[in-house]
Amino acid sequence: MMTERSRVAADAFQIDLDLHPGVHTPTAARHAVDDAVAQLPEVDEHARQNASLLVTELVTNAVVHGSPPSRLRVQAAGGRLRIAVSDHGSRPPVLMHPGPELGHGRGLLLVSTLAADWGVEYRARGGKVVWAELPMETATSPRSRVAVAHPAEGL
Repeated sequence: MMTERSRVAADAFQIDLDLHPGVHTPTAARHAVDDAVAQLPEVDEHARQNASLLVTELVTNAVVHGSPPSRLRVQAAGGRLRIAVSDHGSRPPVLMHPGPELGHGRGLLLVSTLAADWGVEYRARGGKVVWAELPMETATSPRSRVAVAHPAEGL
């Protein structure tokens, strides 16, 4: 997994990871992002833990259900963390509400619960970006449930 880390401005940070198919990819992505986000003093512990869970779920979905190549981008700016995973698949993610008898299908339910905003964007050149946002300081930030559209090109 190739990692690119950059502080794009005094108050903005970005990490990009090329994701390779494999069972260890979500764990490796989670550790890489957690290590990077832990260095940002503006991100509180609760937000860091939520970001780790969101990375795990979004990367797992891309590896299991998407089409390679896949890429993870995490941006910290304006008091928010944005986690975006792109892949070349066109199949939309499905928010399920499984019963206790199913051993899978809770990833996007977890994302919708933890994230302030989340959504999916389809790229003009094919593929999609599934993203989630959360406040960097969860204890003081209000939660919004409105999906916000962001340009997906460049991922």
